[in-house]
Amino acid sequence: MSRNPLSALCFSLVISSLHGIQASAQTNQQLLQERLISPAVYELLNSRGANTPLERLEVIQEACGAHQLSPSDCGNTRRWREY
Repeated sequence: MSRNPLSALCFSLVISSLHGIQASAQTNQQLLQERLISPAVYELLNSRGANTPLERLEVIQEACGAHQLSPSDCGNTRRWREY
């Protein structure tokens, strides 16, 4: 049974949010500078006011479901483990 990329993303973000403060303390700008998110994801998060890990997850899931982000932004769950 194959895993849905959105489910994997959600799982990764939930696990990383359990690691807590360091992840939630990072701003979107810091995530971009550290290349943990792409410029497209950065713009999307800022345009929607998503600043917490949960808000980021919700915005990205919605955008991926609507095909508003590239497959690499939606499918690269390794990148999301850091925040």
